[in-house]
Amino acid sequence: MGQDNRIEKLEAQIEILKAQLKEAQSHTYIYDTNTLYCSDGELYIGYGHNDDKTLVMNVDQLFRDLPSIISMVTKEQKKMQQMHLKMIKEALV
Repeated sequence: MGQDNRIEKLEAQIEILKAQLKEAQSHTYIYDTNTLYCSDGELYIGYGHNDDKTLVMNVDQLFRDLPSIISMVTKEQKKMQQMHLKMIKEALV
């Protein structure tokens, strides 16, 4: 009876891990870019450790999204600068 309970717990954990993996696979985190160029109305952004991945975006849609992207990025950058400044001040005390 105890072994059946352990098997059920393990199966439940496996299902949770499968759901987490599916969620993680639906996102791509790009830390650093390697190349950036445009061709035929598309923006190409190369990334990855071996320069083996490329994100391709339609420039018309990107242009329409730029105001929102710039607004969000500048707000996040300001938060990051404030955090780093606070850390520097704390380190000096």
